[in-house]
Amino acid sequence: MPRLLVAALHAVVACAFLAGLYAQVVVIPTAAADQVELFPPLAPHRVPLVTAAILFVACGQAALLGLGLLLRRASRGTVFQPSALTGANVVVGATAAATVVTAGVFAYVTLADIPSPADGMDVIGLWLGTAAAVAVGTAAVLLLFAGRHLLVKAIGLRTELDGVV
Repeated sequence: MPRLLVAALHAVVACAFLAGLYAQVVVIPTAAADQVELFPPLAPHRVPLVTAAILFVACGQAALLGLGLLLRRASRGTVFQPSALTGANVVVGATAAATVVTAGVFAYVTLADIPSPADGMDVIGLWLGTAAAVAVGTAAVLLLFAGRHLLVKAIGLRTELDGVV
């Protein structure tokens, strides 16, 4: 891979990681506090939903770290070595964890009696959105796991080819 492209991709991954950190520390808690200030009956639901949002962003950051590991290996030409599975495992695990967090939010929204300042459509939207996100997350985990399996096969073939040569 060209060095400039690798450097640009590393910069994008680092910026995304830092943006996630900013979101965890500033944006999510502030937005939640503003919502509770506008509609005080939401106060009991603030901590669980903020915690879930921060965990979800942390899963994204973990996936970015795994992606950074794979990017580094791609730049060195060492993607088809057994140690490259670490990066793939991190990405698959982080995506699975984010899906579990989203499923937890779906269950919470389903079981909790969340008040709505208007007609309740925002809560229904949250419920439907988390249901769709769980479905998409599950599909993403399955696709990433299939890609990981292909990487395992490619590593095996590369090892076999190295033995022949």
